[in-house]
Amino acid sequence: MSLRIKLIDGEKEWKEKVREIILHAQDPHQGALTEKVVATKGHQPMLYQEMKFGSISEVRIAQELASRRVLFFPLPLAVRRETGASYMDRREPDFLICHDGVWGILEVAFHPDRYEKDAAKDGWFKQSGIVCIHNYTAEHCFNHPSEVVDAFLHLLAQHKR
Repeated sequence: MSLRIKLIDGEKEWKEKVREIILHAQDPHQGALTEKVVATKGHQPMLYQEMKFGSISEVRIAQELASRRVLFFPLPLAVRRETGASYMDRREPDFLICHDGVWGILEVAFHPDRYEKDAAKDGWFKQSGIVCIHNYTAEHCFNHPSEVVDAFLHLLAQHKR
């Protein structure tokens, strides 16, 4: 027995139609968990350059990374199914960064009393192989984004193989 797949012709100009849908999207999915968290506090995420951020401190880091042409993903949704409860198997780092082929996570920390939760989140990512994870205070990120990015990229370079 043999199976064959018949290709069908797509709509004319389908690429242009898809491009238009992407360019004129009204609600980006990026930052979905952050949006839900800030909504419980009666806030909205910050929008900058059609991306969602949890704070102005995160925007300042994004601006610094972009000015240096560093590849970064703000508030990406990470999924790893282990517990069977998918809501527990998702994390949203503030920034997933790739520089010179090395991946790391930069977190903007707002609550100094969240050490245990931050450590658990960091451990979750380390179990998946991302070993360079560093937390910076929101105040430091806002006031000194260049220093924060310098320090993070220096740490990240130490993990290059």
